[in-house]
Amino acid sequence: MNKAPFLIDAYGDWYYMGSKITRMPMIKLFSSILVKDKDNTFHLRTPIEDVLVEVIDVPYVITSMDRIYNNNLTYFTFTTNVGVQFTLGKKNPIWVEAKENSDEFVPYSLVNKGLIAKVSRAVYYELVGFLDTKNIKKIEHTGIYSGKEFFILDKPALRNIFI
Repeated sequence: MNKAPFLIDAYGDWYYMGSKITRMPMIKLFSSILVKDKDNTFHLRTPIEDVLVEVIDVPYVITSMDRIYNNNLTYFTFTTNVGVQFTLGKKNPIWVEAKENSDEFVPYSLVNKGLIAKVSRAVYYELVGFLDTKNIKKIEHTGIYSGKEFFILDKPALRNIFI
């Protein structure tokens, strides 16, 4: 297979043929046609074009978070580095994965259609201020509520359970 002309690095930065793309409108346009195939490859796909994209970790980074109150419940909404907004919930869960060769957990969230975002360190620290505990099967877990959903953040999960 040919080397992919596009690359999304571990920080969510986009490159074309080795040059960083700095125009945000262009990045947003490309991200709007980004898809992930069943073979775990990423593509920029239109009815006419299909271009391979190499993704180092995940295609998005969550750069901001808001709390919304609705019917006495708190919901968390996230915004990615390309302006995609979504609410944390069943269709858009959050989880942590163990970082290789480390005790550190890295938080991720499903954005849409198999596309995942890494939670930036700043947003994760903000989210930590809202951690709660819940007893599940006689084990107390630390996590976050969004609406009535509780997301465990004190132990790693496998990414493929959520996709």
